[in-house]
Amino acid sequence: MTLSRKACERRVYRLATLLTGDPIAATRVIEAVVDAQPDLRRLDSARLDRLTVLRCREIEPGRLVHDAVPAAAAEALAGLPAQPREAWVLTNACGLSLRETARSMDCSITATTRHLEHARRALAETLGNAAEDAPAAFRACSASLGVPDFYRRRRARRLQRRRILALVGLLALILALLWLVDAVSPG
Repeated sequence: MTLSRKACERRVYRLATLLTGDPIAATRVIEAVVDAQPDLRRLDSARLDRLTVLRCREIEPGRLVHDAVPAAAAEALAGLPAQPREAWVLTNACGLSLRETARSMDCSITATTRHLEHARRALAETLGNAAEDAPAAFRACSASLGVPDFYRRRRARRLQRRRILALVGLLALILALLWLVDAVSPG
């Protein structure tokens, strides 16, 4: 299944925000993942998630601040090691199956299961009974996340600058050719 550019941006933004807790960093992940792809039609959702997970590992996780997510749950999730946090977010907040999560994390189903169990145990120890409500809170948060307008405006400005530079380069090439033709012609 191929995703449109906007769908790819939204998917990456949601996952990156949940994994890092930082919406600004999540927009940088969009740039690093989506903008780096020469052809988004050749990118399936598992590969897109995998690239997002890898980029998010480069960012120190913070506590997600969102109305739908209790602060204690966000803090507990941010305190997990990378792979258990990724397994928990992909299965509980993003709703992926165990197989899809394993593909996105590029590990076996057995390893994914262990990471998921580690995350569940750690969250249960930290949150107690509130750990049962955490998946629904993070799903609600994920559903409400959309790519911010400032990212779209910044991207539009970058594209406009590229077009202007391409036009200036084309004009410079035309002028150089005209000069060369004038210099070579007898006269």
